[in-house]
Amino acid sequence: MRILAIGDIMGKPGRQALAHFLPSLRVEFAPDVVLINGENAAGGFGLTEKLYHQFIDQHEIDCITMGNHWHDKREFVRFAEQAERMVLPANMMNVNDPRKAVRVLRSKSGKNFAVMNVIGKTFMHADNLSPFLHLEKMLDLIPQHVKVRILDIHAEATSEKQGVAQHLVGRVSLVYGTHSHVPTADERILDGKTGFITDVGMTGPYDSVIGVRKEAAIRRLMTGEKKNFQPASNNRWLCAVVADIDEDTGCCTKIQRLRCEVPDRPDDGPEEKDD
Repeated sequence: MRILAIGDIMGKPGRQALAHFLPSLRVEFAPDVVLINGENAAGGFGLTEKLYHQFIDQHEIDCITMGNHWHDKREFVRFAEQAERMVLPANMMNVNDPRKAVRVLRSKSGKNFAVMNVIGKTFMHADNLSPFLHLEKMLDLIPQHVKVRILDIHAEATSEKQGVAQHLVGRVSLVYGTHSHVPTADERILDGKTGFITDVGMTGPYDSVIGVRKEAAIRRLMTGEKKNFQPASNNRWLCAVVADIDEDTGCCTKIQRLRCEVPDRPDDGPEEKDD
C-alpha cells in the first residue's frame, strides 16, 4: 500500500498548493491513501466544516489529522463529532479520548488502514497528557488484521517525535511529525520496519516565518504583540512523504520526501477569515 502524507496545510496558500499539485502527484505516485494535516487550513488557525468537505469530497483526501489548533473555530468543535475521516490528538488537554484519535478506514482500492494522531507534551500546553501512554490504548483499538498503521505526531520537540517513533518500531508502519512547519531531511526506515521523518514540513508560504507574514511574526518575537498574525502568501510549497507499506507485515519498505514549489505569481489577495 502506498501512502502520501502531506504536511500542515497553512491557510489559503497551503490550500492552493494542495490543489495545484495533488492531481499530478496522484498520477505520478498512484497513492492508495492520501492524508493531510488540516489544523492550520482555515486562515492559519483551525478548520471549518466547509473546508473539511472540500478536502474530503473535492480533493478525495482519505483522512485529516489535526493538532493544537483543532478547536480554534467554535462551530467546528461541534462538527468534529460527525467528521468520520478526521482524527484529533488523543492526549490533548481538551480531547483525552483515544477513540477520537484512531480511524480504521478502507481505501478506494479496498484496502484497510488505520490512522492515529497524538500531540506533544514537551514545550507545548502543560496540561497535555503523555503521548506514550495514550498510544498503548490507541493501538488496542485497531483490529489485529489491520497491519497498515499510520501516526501523525504533532509536536514541537524533535526528541519527542523521535522518541515516540523509536517506541513504536515494529508496531506502526509509518510515523511522521507535523507542527514545526519546517521539513527535516531525516526520512528513514527504523530497524527495517517503521518509516519515519521528524517533520514533513508545511504546505504553504515559505516567504514567511513558519507560514505567518514576516513583519507580524518578527514584531511578535520582538515585542510579544500579536497583530495582523495572518498567513503569508508567496513562495508556496507542498511538502510530503510517500511511503510504501507491506500489507501482510505492516512494515515500511520505502520512504521518500517530496518538496514541490508553486511557480511565483502575484499575491492572490488576503486570507479569508472563516474558510
